[in-house]
Amino acid sequence: MSQLLPYQPRIENRPNLVPSLRAGHIPRPRLGEALLHAECRLRLLWAPAGSGKSFLLRECAQHCPPEARLHWFDLKDRELGEAGFLQLLADALGLARADLAAVQVHLEQQQTPIWLMFDDFPHFYDAHLDSCLNRLLQSSSRQVFWWIASRRRPTCQLARLLLEGELFELGTAELALNFTELAEVLKRQRQTALLPEIDNLLAQTGGWYAGIRLRLHSVEHGQLLAEEAGNALVKNYLERELLDELPEHWRQALCALACLSSFDAPLCEHLLGMGEGTQLFRQLYECGAFIEALDSNDRQFRVQPVVAAVLATRVAEGPKKALYRRACQWFSGREEVRQAIEYALLADLPEVVASLLQHITQDRLLHGRGMARVLHWRNELPESLLASTPRLLILNAWALALSGRLDDAEECAEQLQRFLPQATARRQREMLAQCQALAAKTAYHRGQAPVPGGDLDAALDHLAEGAWAQRLMLETMNIEMALVEGRMEAFQELNRNAVKLAREHGSLVMEAMLVLQHVQLLKIRGELVRAESLLKRLHTELSNAWDGEPNPLRGRAQLCRGSVLLQLGRYPEAAVCYQAGLQECLDCEDPAAVWGYLGLAELEAAEHDLTQAFARLAEAERLMQYRRITEPVYQDLLVVAYGKLWLREGRYERAADALEKCLQQYRGPDGRKPPYGSAELIQRMELLLALAQTACGRDVTAQIEAMLQQALAEGRRVLACELWLGLAEAQYARSQQGLAQRALLDGLALARQIGLADVERCCSQRNPGLMRWGREALSEAGSSAAALLLSQRELTVLEMIARGQSNQEIAENLFISLHTVKSHAQRINIKLGVSRRTQAIVRAKELGLVK
Repeated sequence: MSQLLPYQPRIENRPNLVPSLRAGHIPRPRLGEALLHAECRLRLLWAPAGSGKSFLLRECAQHCPPEARLHWFDLKDRELGEAGFLQLLADALGLARADLAAVQVHLEQQQTPIWLMFDDFPHFYDAHLDSCLNRLLQSSSRQVFWWIASRRRPTCQLARLLLEGELFELGTAELALNFTELAEVLKRQRQTALLPEIDNLLAQTGGWYAGIRLRLHSVEHGQLLAEEAGNALVKNYLERELLDELPEHWRQALCALACLSSFDAPLCEHLLGMGEGTQLFRQLYECGAFIEALDSNDRQFRVQPVVAAVLATRVAEGPKKALYRRACQWFSGREEVRQAIEYALLADLPEVVASLLQHITQDRLLHGRGMARVLHWRNELPESLLASTPRLLILNAWALALSGRLDDAEECAEQLQRFLPQATARRQREMLAQCQALAAKTAYHRGQAPVPGGDLDAALDHLAEGAWAQRLMLETMNIEMALVEGRMEAFQELNRNAVKLAREHGSLVMEAMLVLQHVQLLKIRGELVRAESLLKRLHTELSNAWDGEPNPLRGRAQLCRGSVLLQLGRYPEAAVCYQAGLQECLDCEDPAAVWGYLGLAELEAAEHDLTQAFARLAEAERLMQYRRITEPVYQDLLVVAYGKLWLREGRYERAADALEKCLQQYRGPDGRKPPYGSAELIQRMELLLALAQTACGRDVTAQIEAMLQQALAEGRRVLACELWLGLAEAQYARSQQGLAQRALLDGLALARQIGLADVERCCSQRNPGLMRWGREALSEAGSSAAALLLSQRELTVLEMIARGQSNQEIAENLFISLHTVKSHAQRINIKLGVSRRTQAIVRAKELGLVK
């Protein structure tokens, strides 16, 4: 297949002159070659006006093979029914008769290739014309090749042709210019100054061929003019190419639909007139009036955004608000609250908005962009309306709390006092329970642990049965505290019960929140592959549930998967997940976006781009402040992130001072608790502080050993691995070579068993000499599982466990204390990835450590 070439002069087998390509047209080799390579009898290009169909057809005409005859039919502005269509064909083919039978017989008997190219096939439905075309398509010889460019898809037996491999079609999406094509256009037109604006230009035009050309006509001094200037050209184009051809009531209907974000046939019937609304919509859709389907089932539609904004300006303000009021009524009747609220706002009906908001339940805040929408809607309403009912105050307070705006949430919750006392004792208890639930929620996110008999317990005791979503949100706090305190069995029991409650109410979103908590446990235990698999499945389920709409929990799942992939050393994949999760959380105004910034900063640090990593953290802090997120939600996470970067830079004293100051808030019985979703924050701050102090020449081996014992006792395998490596660094710095080697080998063995490639990388960056020494020791030790996993003493203890000896018997036989035996058993379980001695025996036999 040759490349598409400039148009060649007409030769003998081109009896109908093909119009020449105009100066400045945009070549489309991507599409032209696809059309020319297609092995089929019908090539159909169908899309609205200005999609470049005619130019593409002309480009393809230049490549008609010499042995084929080409007939070009320019049907623009022609009144063409069945008879006219047959007459055109008969004249072109040299037939004496222009009836269907004569044309059909001639095309059936065609022995040599012939191209029939129809530009601008009639875009208004004509049953007789379509039937005629269908009969010719079905009966014509395989030597007859049909090329049709039209604003509509003819009602022929296209499905049959497609199944037979005889149809190749391009629609609106395929005909839209892509990034590469637009860049080529700008280069050809010597407008390279606009190359940085390609994304903006594509967003404004949707890749619409005519829209791009019109926007480029509005260029001044290498800059795109204001969008209004481009819209003025689009408006003139649409009036000439589309609106002038439509009957008046069609024009009015199209402009009304352009005011809507989306619509379906029943809504059209309601808005455009009973008995004719659906028909009007179908007629406009079928004639290529820039209406596109939003789903694969062709149920939801919209006017293409590039022209919708222009067409909507033709509707006066009064009729437009009346349209929005009727749309609001329609969606209210169908209990589709979100759409009803959006149209009530457009119709300037704040009282209706306030009334509708009361139908939103707390679990709905985490559906799609529910939380962001409620925050947006509250900005559109006067304060008096927002505080007019308890339900509105409760909804807004929960939205503010979930978005991290704790001060605003508390202020909102305080206004509930105005509605006390309630009329009955039951309602009084339920109202007080809501106040206590909000108080517990905000206090927890400020770092205050729940106390027995406090607001959290009281709220759980008295919340109404219908407040199951609030109950689950409170239960997540108890679950998180169990994880923070290392009560792993209690965590699992609480998590299972909460999942059961979520499933009883069919709440995927609440179940997803609990799954993310379970993933935290898997990450702590070092079950990273299992964690990633669970996160991928959760992402799929959430995507299927909301058709790809941004969702805060799906964003969190992406961020969590990014952290798992980072630990596994799969950095490019981690970057993709972090970027996707960050954008999703930003779209939903979820404060978990800070995790995305932290993850990307860590990846940039891994690439030795510390400048960009620091900038990323500054960007996170700026966003949190701009959105009025309360500091305890994010501030200490940033301190840890900055601490890691300062260690990389060698600014050890600064890191130690910042971490020590931060840790002071967490020490003591009344110390703060870590923010939600960061159960090991305190331990990681202490580890970073120990590393900074080691670099400053201080002896912290005792502190690290104590932290290691605690991590082993609680089954925190990833943390234990990092602590072993940190202990090796501290001992190496104190010239305790033998102890450092044992700790390093323990840490490296566990890291490789779990797959913690990032832990090795971090340690190598901090202390490359130590890691080289450790890897050489591993290499000398050999590749057996025994050499890599367990010390000789641990192997001895394991063999005695496998023989059925108790801890006391082992202590007596080895002349060591019972406490030492238990420590060895804990280390064995951690290294083998098990929690019980029976599991350790099974795992050891699988690895060949014992017989």
